[in-house]
Amino acid sequence: MLKLFLTFFKISALTIGGGYAMVPVIQKNLEKKGWMSDEDFYTLLTIAQALPGPIAFNISWLTGKKLNGFKGALFASLGVMIPPFFAIVLASSIIMKYQDNIYLQRFLRGAYGALLGMISGLVYKLYKNQSWNLYKIMLIIFSLIIVYMKSDLMIPIFVAIVLFAYIKENRGCDKKC
Repeated sequence: MLKLFLTFFKISALTIGGGYAMVPVIQKNLEKKGWMSDEDFYTLLTIAQALPGPIAFNISWLTGKKLNGFKGALFASLGVMIPPFFAIVLASSIIMKYQDNIYLQRFLRGAYGALLGMISGLVYKLYKNQSWNLYKIMLIIFSLIIVYMKSDLMIPIFVAIVLFAYIKENRGCDKKC
């Protein structure tokens, strides 16, 4: 369990951008250590995205639980939460003190660019490992339209879409529906 804690602690402490920037780093580490296959990780990632809360916490909790039960989930989650807590306290005091410094502004712009590249790589991997059909493409397009509309009906419509997708997948009606 100490290895699990230290793995997530290291990833959390050394990955700039948090959240989704950590996902490819977590995947690489879990695969390298032989703790999880790509397929298992993508399944876990899908569940983590569906849960409320930060993605890194959800992934660490689910990974820890899968590998070592409740204690593993607790250790992995603490490992992923402790570094950002102290980093935010330290970074906010530094940024407030030097917010007008041109070098700090340039560093942050560069970090945003690197983060965009990491997230783009993850999206590409997810896209590549997905089996696409017309139904899934239409579901994505319709979801984007709903998000763009920003109406009060967005949540009920989204819930209806998710329920329909769940029912469709579990009934195995890919060709008829």
